Amino acid sequence: MSQYPNAIDDASSLYSPADAFSAKPLETITTMPVYAGDTAISVESTGVGFPDEYGILSIDDEQIVYTGKTATQFTGCQRGAFGTVAAQHTAGATVRANMVSAYIKALQEAVIAVEQELGAASNRNYVRKDGPVTITGAKSFVDGAEFGSGNKAATGLVRLPNTGALKWRKADGSGDLGLALNANDHLVSDAIIDFAPGQTFGAFSYPDAGYGNKGIVQIDAAGGLAVESGVLSMPPSGVTPGTYPKVTVDAKGRVSAGANLAAGDLPAHTHTATDIVSGELPHKVQKDGAEVGTRRALNLVQGTRVSLAAADDPTNDRVSVTISASPPEAGEITNALGYIPANRAGDHFTGPVDCGPHQTIGGPLENMAKYSEDFAAMAWDKNGGSCSVTSNAIIAPDGNQTADIITAVTDTPVIQQQIAGLADGGTYTFYIWARVPSGTRKVSIAIVDNPYAAYLAGPTQITLTTSWQRFKITGTLASGQTGLWIVVRQFVGNGDDWTTGDIHLWGSCLQKGNDPQKAYTRTWASQTPHITSGLAAGPTVIAAPDNATSPLKIHGPGSNLADSTLLELTANGELILAGGSGNGYRFAELAAANNPSGWAGVLKVKTPAGATLGYILLYSNP
Repeated sequence: MSQYPNAIDDASSLYSPADAFSAKPLETITTMPVYAGDTAISVESTGVGFPDEYGILSIDDEQIVYTGKTATQFTGCQRGAFGTVAAQHTAGATVRANMVSAYIKALQEAVIAVEQELGAASNRNYVRKDGPVTITGAKSFVDGAEFGSGNKAATGLVRLPNTGALKWRKADGSGDLGLALNANDHLVSDAIIDFAPGQTFGAFSYPDAGYGNKGIVQIDAAGGLAVESGVLSMPPSGVTPGTYPKVTVDAKGRVSAGANLAAGDLPAHTHTATDIVSGELPHKVQKDGAEVGTRRALNLVQGTRVSLAAADDPTNDRVSVTISASPPEAGEITNALGYIPANRAGDHFTGPVDCGPHQTIGGPLENMAKYSEDFAAMAWDKNGGSCSVTSNAIIAPDGNQTADIITAVTDTPVIQQQIAGLADGGTYTFYIWARVPSGTRKVSIAIVDNPYAAYLAGPTQITLTTSWQRFKITGTLASGQTGLWIVVRQFVGNGDDWTTGDIHLWGSCLQKGNDPQKAYTRTWASQTPHITSGLAAGPTVIAAPDNATSPLKIHGPGSNLADSTLLELTANGELILAGGSGNGYRFAELAAANNPSGWAGVLKVKTPAGATLGYILLYSNP
């Protein structure tokens, strides 16, 4: 819509048409799903055929106005333009820059607005400048009218009525100066008139002002007032500014000196307790005998399971305070710990052994996300390089340096993982630990369906601080779906501010259910499906992250090895025992034995470093 005459039109109101008569491409396709609330649209290329700003796009039945673009994005998108409806579009949808009627309509509105402002030949709204302007008799000028550039007539006059006014304006349209006659035929102006040196109103004298007449007032240089550059003021008295309880005043009522009260200013008086009719004396507050402050009152606050009782003891000039504690109620210890402790009855456990948040032994385990602490892995998609990862750079919530730094490369960073092998139509909760190095930052988490066509949950905005927090979001798969995406991203629709800088991530986890809170387990290239808690849960699986790392190693002070190893299962399946004396032993591969007759084989014995010490013969028929 045209902005004229209130403002000058530009590309924001008239739009930028596409060049349809060149070899420039006017079509591209989306590279990500486009949702109704998105203001940024990712495409293969914005090309040189699309206008740089305020262009018009067509996707399916929706028309969109964008205000800017990058190499692969249209930004500042105004969705559902020109009466169309903002809609969702899939990845791979065609994006066109067609000439639409909106360009012609916008130009039409601008031309009509200019013509209406100027008027027709029979009813002009302007003063022509094609010759001198002659004024005869009384003439009224409206706001904006001009005299023109002609010479003043030799006998010409401009006559103003008493109620009329004459205004001058600079060539740039600023700085009005108006002159008019008031009811007494006195000339009045709406601005200060500046006279050049030597110019006056005329020759007249200035009388001295008195109580009954107007005139000139002369300021005595030795008096209490001063005039400098047209400003009337009082000269400093010499007293430093401040609040004084004792001052000295001269004959004209001015403060000439100020001082604080001295001991001699107060009359002698012996104070008794009855003299204090209001206020309270301060009390010293001490901790372990050391003073921590002075306050007028001591406030005793009751806490959980703790009650207070106070009784006045005027005989001893004191208040007696009794503190009593109640035994904890059911569930309070569990709530304080953050997990359900084992229930020991006699010498055996009667229930399952539950876990804390950082992979303790036992309990129900589940994590369907891969590489839960390695966001640099290929399993974590960065949406074409929208962010980068620095591995193992930050102390994680469990105290180990295994948290990663995620750095925004573009202004729309996304890190996400596609997860398969889930229950058909199941409900799943995505957990992740997050923080920022300083200040706060807003990002969004979400769960997207397997084809990446619709959000199953979110995007939900979360606020990161310098403290580790565990965030969660729950979504449900559609019937027939067994996969989804877990996503951490900058979402324009939520007003997220992670467009630059770093965030810290650790401990991604996907578990079946609505916030099931099963124990977190680390994962690498494989998932950890649900393992039921209790002694009847089946075999315990201990997995190593690679072929070079020992899956099981036990240390103890009783070891005679330099690294304190008591027992170790090496990466290739050999068993190392420290033993009670000596340097420990490694039990290596089992091999066949031909002699003596009846021996079933030999077990090679090595040092923990791998040097062969000898063999243990095994037999089956003595």
